[in-house]
Amino acid sequence: MNTKILVVDDEPDIRALLKDILEDEGYLVDLAENAQQAVASRQAFAPDLVLLDIWMPEMDGVSLLKQWSENNELSCPVVMMSGHGTVETAVEATRFGAFDFVEKPLSMAKLLRTVKSALASSQAGDQAKQQVLEMPVGNSRIMQNLRQTMQALAQNLKPVFLSGPQGSGLHIWANYIFSQQPVTLETRFAIEDIRHSQHGLTHNVYIAEITDLTIDQQRLLLQQLQSPSVPTSSGRLVVASHYDYETLRHKSEILPELADYWRSATLIPSLNERIEDIPELLEYYVTWFSEQQGLPYRHFGVAAQNLIRNHLWQGGLTELKSVIRQILSNSDEDNVELDEIGKFLRLAHQSERESSADMLQISVNLNMDMREAREFFERKYLQKQLELCGYNVSELARKIGQERTNLYRKLKALGLQTRK
Repeated sequence: MNTKILVVDDEPDIRALLKDILEDEGYLVDLAENAQQAVASRQAFAPDLVLLDIWMPEMDGVSLLKQWSENNELSCPVVMMSGHGTVETAVEATRFGAFDFVEKPLSMAKLLRTVKSALASSQAGDQAKQQVLEMPVGNSRIMQNLRQTMQALAQNLKPVFLSGPQGSGLHIWANYIFSQQPVTLETRFAIEDIRHSQHGLTHNVYIAEITDLTIDQQRLLLQQLQSPSVPTSSGRLVVASHYDYETLRHKSEILPELADYWRSATLIPSLNERIEDIPELLEYYVTWFSEQQGLPYRHFGVAAQNLIRNHLWQGGLTELKSVIRQILSNSDEDNVELDEIGKFLRLAHQSERESSADMLQISVNLNMDMREAREFFERKYLQKQLELCGYNVSELARKIGQERTNLYRKLKALGLQTRK
């Protein structure tokens, strides 16, 4: 049977172009112009791969991906398609399960490489039934000490609490803890699995971010943590957060009794705290992407490694992996050139600057009634968006998912100028 690909994009020209190219490659292609059509097509068409645009009206691609992830509906790889200024958003989408992302305007050669890599990875996973898990890499002193700590924690089945910044690889350390058990158990990622654990966990449970749980889910987790250990339990529980104890205990949406467990959480360092591990990380992930995702194996020389070592990795290990994947996907040349690395590092730095520029902080007078506050926010929000779009109303309408005629009326009603 032919491999099936679902293309989700609100631009008819892009949908038509991708359909022609992918069908020429022998794929069966279905098209969707918005999230609603994508949901229906995913159920009826059962694609082997989804190409998903980020900017779409009503519901954007990242929100749709997050919805699929939270509902355990990611049954195939998803590759995000991002335009200028949305690269950081696309990278963030990997947290919700995106396989990779390609930039617009699309390079068809790169797109096809990414498609083949995603499909190869999915097929390998189906055949193996058990994906090779990432493990912590690095021999710096901080990593050696951390391994010793984790090995000590793995000596019993008590719950483990982890804390570390975004991109620090919390899930990798959870994998490491689970790997220390004498018997390999299935690992699940849903808090609801705890509900059926009155006689002890029979599988591993990993909760990636405590702040993502509802209050009811937190109470369920707290009940499990406070119950006496059950001798028949064979699984373990690892709970993580990107926040430290001081931050968690001031969050009103977190139960104080639950936040208290992070007083003694094991701290995972950022990548910038262990840059001496970067050469080893480069070798590990080049091999990883080559073997697991079918990307070409490419060599990073000493000068290339030094350039990467000197970069400020705000996105941590997640950002480093993304840059490595993009570099490997960019060319089939054996050696990675310095200017090639510089391009992707500049892109990451530019995305970071754009992210800061895209933030809007406003102060609202609480003496306003709801109507006044809403109008105040809309005026400030649309004024900033106009500036970011260069006062191009058509681009603004696309960006915020509004019909252009209605947007003109709104701008006029708020007294906003559509020209500099």
